[in-house]
Amino acid sequence: MEPKVDNYQDQIYHFKGLWDVPSICGLKIVKKGNQTIVIATDLFEENPGTSITEWNTKLAKQICDENEIKYDRLIYIEHTPDKKTKLSFNHESFFEVNFEKTVDKFENPQWKELTKEEVDNLITD
Repeated sequence: MEPKVDNYQDQIYHFKGLWDVPSICGLKIVKKGNQTIVIATDLFEENPGTSITEWNTKLAKQICDENEIKYDRLIYIEHTPDKKTKLSFNHESFFEVNFEKTVDKFENPQWKELTKEEVDNLITD
């Protein structure tokens, strides 16, 4: 079963990356129970600026602040779509990123790989 429409966003998200260079990513926000799942998708060719992985501490905080997401209720996932090549590092991937969170910033990201099925289970009822 899919999440309720009022608890779900899917959009192209614009942010200022390294050196204030305009950057974009895909952004999916799913509110489920007392948690909010944020999936940031790297858009490769469409993104003129900073990658989501390079900017994740600032990007995650900005998304939380703009969408009134409580830091302690955040599940932040970085998604890399399949680039359709034979190289293994170009295959689709999902990583949950955990941060040390303070009042005013996110620090020290730690990545844990997830399967597509695990992500699907997180965002569906």
